[in-house]
Amino acid sequence: MDAPNVVFAAQRRASNIYFFDCHLACLIWNVVSISFDIQPPSSITNLFGPWLRGFSLKLRGQVLIGAAALCWALWLSKTDVVFQRSVPNSFALVIFKGTFWIRSWLILFKKEERNSLKKECQSLEIIVMEVLNKAGWNLPRRIKC
Repeated sequence: MDAPNVVFAAQRRASNIYFFDCHLACLIWNVVSISFDIQPPSSITNLFGPWLRGFSLKLRGQVLIGAAALCWALWLSKTDVVFQRSVPNSFALVIFKGTFWIRSWLILFKKEERNSLKKECQSLEIIVMEVLNKAGWNLPRRIKC
């Protein structure tokens, strides 16, 4: 293997650790998987390859923006821990940050796709709140979009 391939292989392994293999990422992808009845992606290569191709062409843009938002929220959470020396975020906070980013990026979509993404964000947030509520957390009953 030549030097550039070694570097890219190391970057892929690091990306998989950040976005798929750590405990927080696994929990987040499992919550998303259960919420939307889909298989979670297992790696960056899988995310942009077979996993994404498993969705219809019409849904791929929406799925990709959701996955990108969750990866971005995970990345921000991890960099806060490293650079701000903050306490690691809970899975719920990372998911809520992800849905925040999805809503922020809605301008990139057609109006009918925006409404669908808003509803999916709300569904995911409600499921997370129900999970936390069953675990004994006292949360508000509604989220407004």
